[in-house]
Amino acid sequence: MPTPPPTDLAPERPAAVPATGAALGHALRDLPSPVVVVTTETETGPRGATIGSFTSVSLDPPLVSVNVTHGTQLHDALTEADTWAVHLLAADQAEIASHFAVPDVNGEDQLAPFGHVRGGGPPLLRGSLGVLLCRPHAHFEAGDHTVFVGAVTHVIEGAGRDPLLYYRQSYRAIGNEV
Repeated sequence: MPTPPPTDLAPERPAAVPATGAALGHALRDLPSPVVVVTTETETGPRGATIGSFTSVSLDPPLVSVNVTHGTQLHDALTEADTWAVHLLAADQAEIASHFAVPDVNGEDQLAPFGHVRGGGPPLLRGSLGVLLCRPHAHFEAGDHTVFVGAVTHVIEGAGRDPLLYYRQSYRAIGNEV
């Protein structure tokens, strides 16, 4: 039986290109990432934003992180917030992700189109896969972003649906199991 041709047509050792922001962005386009909305409320009012750079940091203690661009309203709000919420979005919530991705929208106007609960902490959006309630644990500068690490104090479980992903510059649903 003949050996099948390789499916990877890359040379033995592919050529490397200098690591620029554009090169990194191009390389990461093929890696799906979860889509979350982070909300908080400070003395200046509610604030939220769509975040594509969310990760679990530790299970013991429970820690998560989000990367937020310097100079954004969410960045300013998280630096003074006592609590914040990470909403794990479902595949049918791309409209929420798109809405919260628009910069410089008034916080009240961000929340208005969607069912939510206010009072006693960060605003909570209804209908997500789940919500992680966090208090600040640490933050540090990383280039043009700040990495905010949150200590998860409570988990609100949602409906068991497929997650919303960001892949190749658009929102996607999860594919088939392989």
